[in-house]
Amino acid sequence: MSRKVIAAVLAILAAPALAQEQKSLESKPLDAPASVQAPMSDRVIASDPQTFVAFFEDAGMPARLTEDTVGDPLVEYRSNGDKMSLFFYDCEDNVDCQAVQFYAGYRAENVTLETINSWNTDRRFVRSYLTDEGVARIEMDVATSNDGLSTGDFDALLELWLDSVVLFEDHIKW
Repeated sequence: MSRKVIAAVLAILAAPALAQEQKSLESKPLDAPASVQAPMSDRVIASDPQTFVAFFEDAGMPARLTEDTVGDPLVEYRSNGDKMSLFFYDCEDNVDCQAVQFYAGYRAENVTLETINSWNTDRRFVRSYLTDEGVARIEMDVATSNDGLSTGDFDALLELWLDSVVLFEDHIKW
């Protein structure tokens, strides 16, 4: 079979798929961000801390909204009986926050800087460090910006966080 015939057959076979893709592209405004696809009730957003409380409660994790030492929102929640914190950052006058941070701290006496460094070497999204008081901390930042995150995406990030906490506790022999 000649190359021209093969090219013509491939073009005929690909036409319906290309038409469907074009139709799909035409139905979405070009300037609309991807986040427009999920309604706000299916999103978490740092500028509305109550969306995180509702998310945790829907996931069966008791949660309450409070504030940190500088007056920014703070969500305290429980996972498997352990108290966890979700701090809010990039806030203007303690409101209109743009990011959150998962946090856990451990008063572990035998954690060395080498142990912390070896953890950080193998991790991409979660970091740890030692404070001057010897507290081993683990954190993960999440930017929600103005549009927020879908609850599905946040659920995946929460799973990454909770898995990382377990691995970190094993790493520091907690």
